[in-house]
Amino acid sequence: MKNVRAKYATAFLSSMVLVGSLSGLSMANAGTQNPSVYQSITKFKKSESQGQVIWKEKNITVTAKKTELKNVPGSEKSVITSITIQKGEKIYTIKTDGFDDKLRDISSISVSPSNDWLAIQTRRSAGETVLLMDLKNGKHQILNDQLSAAGKKNIETINSYNWSPKADQLAFSYGDPARSSIAIYDSPKGTFTFLPRETDYISTSLILWNKNGDQLNYISEYPSDQKRLYTYSMITKKVKTVKKISEKEFKQWLKLDK
Repeated sequence: MKNVRAKYATAFLSSMVLVGSLSGLSMANAGTQNPSVYQSITKFKKSESQGQVIWKEKNITVTAKKTELKNVPGSEKSVITSITIQKGEKIYTIKTDGFDDKLRDISSISVSPSNDWLAIQTRRSAGETVLLMDLKNGKHQILNDQLSAAGKKNIETINSYNWSPKADQLAFSYGDPARSSIAIYDSPKGTFTFLPRETDYISTSLILWNKNGDQLNYISEYPSDQKRLYTYSMITKKVKTVKKISEKEFKQWLKLDK
């Protein structure tokens, strides 16, 4: 989900095949990874013009209005004052100029499989914020704030994310530069599932669902500069370590999220 996402091009991977079973997850060393294991996500195309950034896909258009602040450092000058979402004849606007922590840019956008929910990943001065928009009624929520309300602390950023292919559930990584956790947010219900941790992940740079929506794969860093592939079963509710990932393999995995 962040991290700009133009979703799921065909890729050839040298890795492990993850196979779901009734009793849990079995893992077979197959040498190559078939990209069709993972779901296809609708791609948004980005364009820019004076004072605005536009993201489009099919019948959804997202327009971010921007302005330049005065008497501030160069990197802090550009801020988003509003985000307008148009789906068909419905138009919704989020006023963002009053946010305490100003939004600087939009990093990525992704729509849920039902086409009813929109995730907008926005960049702040430090970290990323995800806005969730209910496209049926125009109500929006800030996922970072929802985490804080659920008792989570040090929510500096939401990095990687992706929608389940079978439900309006968003899997994402959150935390600060030294600690990463994984959660799944059920957008219609407004509830979280917090994944158990195999270890103290430093960061999480990739999250992928299998096409059946019953398995989640992610790549996290631990210890420093060492990446591992993990899998979470929606059936058993358990996390398993699959293997260490080299930098070359990691770049191949990233092709699935482009």
